Amino acid sequence: MEIPKSIAIIGEGETEWFYFDSLRIACRYPFKIAPDMPQHSDIPHMAKMAEQYIARDYDTVVCLVDMDRLLTHKKELSTYRQIRAACSDKIVWIETNPCTEFWFLLHFLPELAVRHYQTCDEVMVELRKYMPGYEKTIRYFRKIKLYDYLRTYGDIDRAMKYADQLSRLSESSREDKIAYSQINKVLRILAQWSNTNIIEKGLKTEFSERIGEVEAKIIDFLANSSDSDIKSISKAIGLRTSRVSDYLKLLIEAGHIESSGSWRKTYHLINTK
Repeated sequence: MEIPKSIAIIGEGETEWFYFDSLRIACRYPFKIAPDMPQHSDIPHMAKMAEQYIARDYDTVVCLVDMDRLLTHKKELSTYRQIRAACSDKIVWIETNPCTEFWFLLHFLPELAVRHYQTCDEVMVELRKYMPGYEKTIRYFRKIKLYDYLRTYGDIDRAMKYADQLSRLSESSREDKIAYSQINKVLRILAQWSNTNIIEKGLKTEFSERIGEVEAKIIDFLANSSDSDIKSISKAIGLRTSRVSDYLKLLIEAGHIESSGSWRKTYHLINTK
């Protein structure tokens, strides 16, 4: 399979956005998460957004879909299938039934079991046995870095294996609406991508095209200003300082910016010195 050089990931809501944002930061993947901030999107809107990224020369656009609502609304399910069949082959549709939380649950299950959930709430009852206090809220996602938590307390290899098996079962018996997730396919695409030298070359030669828009905004701001502290950067790009801090760490580790001072740190581009 040809390795994609630029990837956008589009989710339906906050859960997907925060999970992949935490993965991107933890693994230093320069992919784009769309939209810039989490919001709820329907299938036609996701497809339209995906086509826009293809038009901007992204090699691959991943669309993450929770199947719980679609499977209970035949008209919406039909629309999804029509859109999926007609869209560009550069768009990869990734399903989870009933919702992304089932992918999280697969990290903890002691053994594989075929399960049926009518709603995401039913999944979260099980998930809270392993992630106490789990909430499907922005407040919770800002407090808990999802990917880091699952990597630390769960077993990603186990989740990948279970997801493979359940996806095959779901495809062989579509009339039986078992729980399954295809998110493991996205992780494999990203892992294959990171094993090349694309990251090193891309960040040096086409930085704004290979990383997320937030990092590009920080780079652009620093390129046109004197040394700036985190509050100034936060105000300039319209993002709270706690989130800006994560992006600054990523850019420092990648060797594109550096900081000076201890009590009130300031940041500047390395290549401007």
